[in-house]
Amino acid sequence: MLLLGVIFMKGNHATEEEVWEVLNMLGVNAGRRHLIFGEPRRLITKELVQQKYLEYRQVPDSDPPHYEFLRGARAHAETSKMKVLEVLAKINNRVPSSFSNLYNEALRDEKEFLEARAAARDAARAAAKIAAKKAAKAARKAAKAAAGAASAAKASEPLGAKSRSSSQV
Repeated sequence: MLLLGVIFMKGNHATEEEVWEVLNMLGVNAGRRHLIFGEPRRLITKELVQQKYLEYRQVPDSDPPHYEFLRGARAHAETSKMKVLEVLAKINNRVPSSFSNLYNEALRDEKEFLEARAAARDAARAAAKIAAKKAAKAARKAAKAAAGAASAAKASEPLGAKSRSSSQV
């Protein structure tokens, strides 16, 4: 969450240098094995990227190459900017709204998420309704065809077949 907080605070992308500056302040240094995190550079640039919590990419047109971190797809799916901001606020003994710009962005993000979820729910309901109508229509058509087939079979029976088979019983 701390890395997501750094990314959020830096405008939704943070350079590798910015990330390490914060981590170094916390005693987590690249190349130095950490008791909890193991080798932090590998954890951040490989494992968290492979697990899709972070994106790690070269900054466009940087020469020499510089790299930056962004929130990954899994971080987008599993947490929100508001939750990240709540953690940052707790770390700093503040309330989320005291980070006014970040708070407003997190509120917009929450609103967009809820609107997208509602739109997806409405689309799913509409698709289900259409599928139900198609299924009902197909069922009516099948029932009509079955009734027509039964009627045709009955009509094609020889006239005396019914009376003979019932008299033989």
